[in-house]
Amino acid sequence: MDKVFFNSSLFIGVLLLVIGIFKNSLLLTATASIFAIIAQHFYRKKYPKRNRSFKELLADQGDSRK
Repeated sequence: MDKVFFNSSLFIGVLLLVIGIFKNSLLLTATASIFAIIAQHFYRKKYPKRNRSFKELLADQGDSRK
């Protein structure tokens, strides 16, 4: 269900951004940014950020080369 909300909010946000740019409407552009924030929320819910140290990044890079 999150996939549907993510895709729909992303599509609506891009559509409103394009229309807002061509019509010079600040309200539509602001609404598009709200939909972009909603889409980012659903994306981060599925793929959370991982904060890793520099040593962990080097270890992962070394493992991928082997």
